[in-house]
Amino acid sequence: MKSVSYKYGKYGKYQFMRKYSEIAGYLPETRWATKSNIQDMLNKYSSLYVKPDKGTGGHGIYKIAKSGRGYVSKSGTVTRRFASLGALCRSFPKLPHNGKYVAQRGIGLLKHNHRPFDIRVMVQKDKRGRLKATGIVGRLARPGKIVTNFHSGGKPLPVETLLSSYLRDQNRAKYIKELEALGQRASEVLQKCYRSKPAFGVDIAIDSRMKPWVLEINTKPDKSIFNALRDKTMYRRILRYAGAARKRARR
Repeated sequence: MKSVSYKYGKYGKYQFMRKYSEIAGYLPETRWATKSNIQDMLNKYSSLYVKPDKGTGGHGIYKIAKSGRGYVSKSGTVTRRFASLGALCRSFPKLPHNGKYVAQRGIGLLKHNHRPFDIRVMVQKDKRGRLKATGIVGRLARPGKIVTNFHSGGKPLPVETLLSSYLRDQNRAKYIKELEALGQRASEVLQKCYRSKPAFGVDIAIDSRMKPWVLEINTKPDKSIFNALRDKTMYRRILRYAGAARKRARR
């Protein structure tokens, strides 16, 4: 657990977190995106997401699946078909600085107005250095896109709005609290190797059975997505916590 490799990239974070029983069951299987790993995972799952291990902002992400006797890949709004898995794998652009791709089990996201969405939970340290969930927001993908990231055109919306057609009032409120608790719990695990980080952004997918999945944890989460909401209550709280963190860092 002391290896610095845990501190960089999606695969390292996944390998670290899967050792903890309180979070392991919420992590979609993730491997290096080799041809053999992709083949094996496509035999298990209906789709995969292939992502740069160290990428951010939703860029360079591909959704891949079997299609008849071939394969289909979608990135942004562009769909391509391949006769062989080898041809599909060769289509991924080479990443700079010897970067690698990871393959993650695809989770069929819930949809709002026929567009997929996921959830971002902001978790920050309080005055005593304890992690608290300070904000939760939904990210609705642009029409035709596979990613929900704010800087890739995803639309921030209240989680209550996105879940309104899936859960009724009291159940919805309880479920949102459970999502916040999951985000906090996941951050508490990852904090074990990121002790100096004051905040974490936990991206959560919800499948058709309402099971949440922790897709990724950002150790430098963007606050601006919360400012895009009409209600600024969470954004103001996040700024207060961020200000307190800066004061602690100067001591």
